[in-house]
Amino acid sequence: MLVLGIDPGFDRLGWAVGQTLAGGRVNLLSFGLITTDKKQTIYQRLHQIDEEISQLVGEFHCQQAALESLFYFRNDTTVINVAQARGVMLAALLRSGVEIFEYSPPQIKLAVTGFGRADKAAVAKMVRTQLHFDDYLSRTGTKVIDDTYDAMAVLLTHAGAAGLQAKINGSQWGK
Repeated sequence: MLVLGIDPGFDRLGWAVGQTLAGGRVNLLSFGLITTDKKQTIYQRLHQIDEEISQLVGEFHCQQAALESLFYFRNDTTVINVAQARGVMLAALLRSGVEIFEYSPPQIKLAVTGFGRADKAAVAKMVRTQLHFDDYLSRTGTKVIDDTYDAMAVLLTHAGAAGLQAKINGSQWGK
């Protein structure tokens, strides 16, 4: 199953595409960041997010998308912009016929690190460990920022949850 993991944002939104494998494992295929230009209008920025999400789904033929759910923000302007960006993302995914799943930040942190209140550094470290990513980073010199690690964490969370769901459905208890 090809899955697009998304860490929603307005200025920056992280994404990661992976193939989910048996046992909740992930074969990471690609990752990146959508960055909107702060000099553009809100409408131009939302349009860019819509286009780039649609392009990712089309390019990778994603069947599912996993997003971090909207969580409490201290800044009202930030929460409104992120909520609008999430709405645009959801519309693009729905238009493409992609099945959508959402996970809260504590669920993601718990799934990836074993601790629901882990900090960003712990999440990034566990993502690198689970995806065997350090070798790639050292070979290529690629810099990855938190938003992209968060998208990878969403992808890993979904793969683990999907693996668990498949086990439950395939057992005598899931009937």
